[in-house]
Amino acid sequence: MWNTLTIISILLVIGAASIRFVTTKNLEHERAALQLTITNAKAAEDRQTDIQEAKATTDTQTKETDTAAATQEGEEAKKKNEETDKTAKKGTLEGQLKVAQQKLDKLNKDLAEIGEIEDLVEKSQNLQAEMAAVQQEIAITKENYKNAVSKREATDSTIANFRDKVSRQRAGQMVEVNAKIAQTFDNWGFVVINAGGNQGINARVKLDVKRDDKIIGKLTITNLEPNVSVCDVTSLNDGEKIAVGDAVVLSAESKWDPNKKPIVEIVPAAAAPAPATEKPAEKPAEEDDPFGLGGDKEPEPEEPKAEEDPFGL
Repeated sequence: MWNTLTIISILLVIGAASIRFVTTKNLEHERAALQLTITNAKAAEDRQTDIQEAKATTDTQTKETDTAAATQEGEEAKKKNEETDKTAKKGTLEGQLKVAQQKLDKLNKDLAEIGEIEDLVEKSQNLQAEMAAVQQEIAITKENYKNAVSKREATDSTIANFRDKVSRQRAGQMVEVNAKIAQTFDNWGFVVINAGGNQGINARVKLDVKRDDKIIGKLTITNLEPNVSVCDVTSLNDGEKIAVGDAVVLSAESKWDPNKKPIVEIVPAAAAPAPATEKPAEKPAEEDDPFGLGGDKEPEPEEPKAEEDPFGL
């Protein structure tokens, strides 16, 4: 009987040892799986860093595209090549984002397979924290990518507007002009309007003087200043006289037509002031003094001679 009990005890010990051996192997396998999961998480984090660097490179190239908007039209072929490169890099970023998402899905699957082993709870919590960081980085990458796309669209719009503006300037054409006659110098044959370069006036445009929906004269800009413009009166309807406050609008010949190819106009040099017309001498009005020196105490100005230049040029 004692021999039987001894044999049974030995068998139980052997069985227990076998179970412990199998359990130890399973535990080592689980630890190896966890280590592999941690390694994959680290690789995903490194990949996100690479994605951020690629994003930084894309931002730099977008700024370069911004600068390239100021170059001449002869560089348009080069810009098209840059846009093609951006499209290719966009596809690369989308592929990298897809790979990162796949790695995150794999991490989620590995985390579900770890189980509830008590001695791995802390490591599992650390892995979850790393996964949260990876998810946050992915969200930031998506937002940065979205901003990059929006910025590129804005850049394309700016380039288009710039090209449109350059075409209009070279053709001496504008969309609209809204100005008024600020001063008149009838004896000198010119006027001053209250708009200049700061208001978008182009020195090449032709202007009309308008009163009560009727065009009474035409002007040519001879001196463009930041906030005013000096214009020669090139024509004036019979019986009309330009007055302060008359509206100044864009002539039909200078209005921008996007359907027509711009024709670069060569602007002739400004002509000398027109000589005074032959008419009976009359006392010049106080506002006809081009230097603003008129007044009650000042002597009456003499009638200007044709060879005199009101600007001393």
